[in-house]
Amino acid sequence: MGLASEPTLSIPPTVEGPGLVLPDSPLYFIDQLKQATRLLFAFTPEQKMTIHNAVAGERLAELQIMLAKNNIPGIRVALQGVSDNLKAASEDLTNAKLTGRNVSLLAEELNISIKEKQKVMSALEEQASGEIKAQVMATIEALKLAKVRTEVNLPADLLANETVNDLYQQINEGISSASLSAAEINRAIGVLNKFASSGAQKNQEQNLERATGVKNLITELQKASVSLQKEAALKTVVKTVNK
Repeated sequence: MGLASEPTLSIPPTVEGPGLVLPDSPLYFIDQLKQATRLLFAFTPEQKMTIHNAVAGERLAELQIMLAKNNIPGIRVALQGVSDNLKAASEDLTNAKLTGRNVSLLAEELNISIKEKQKVMSALEEQASGEIKAQVMATIEALKLAKVRTEVNLPADLLANETVNDLYQQINEGISSASLSAAEINRAIGVLNKFASSGAQKNQEQNLERATGVKNLITELQKASVSLQKEAALKTVVKTVNK
């Protein structure tokens, strides 16, 4: 069952390799059983996180193969595997922190892994359409949630950088899809202004560079806000004239 009428979708080669049995095989349950067994013998949340993160990598490699085959069921299974395992990995990380252990290094590792897969999903979303695009978008949202859970365990300086970067991405996505409201833009400007002020006050090169980037984005947001306000005013005028 494939996408015979649509162009073949693709993602870049992955670092990880696929499991021994692919999602389009009737024996795929063996690979899932193998994963369950590995988790059964993982006695700490840290070990479980490592396994879930590794399996997410395997599912991404399987996605590459399923895309090449234009196999919709296989693509669906692989995408679900990526999101489910990274969600579980972020939950494992939280559980590890609850035991009182320092998980900052594990958080950095998982955060990098999630970001890499976010890039792949964003590129795939641009190519996809229909059912596959919808599932890729759902995977992207799942990865965002997993990243938020992971970020809170990062060292303070990395957390600040990731927070700003995430906001950049959120705002840019909203602007490109014309889905941001003026109120959302104004809230974002408020958050970004705080980061800009903080960076300038600390007078550190990295923070100043970040503050400059933030100020540039604020300018773009203010332009977008004015544009939205003009559009809303125009719609009101049109409605009034049409009455």
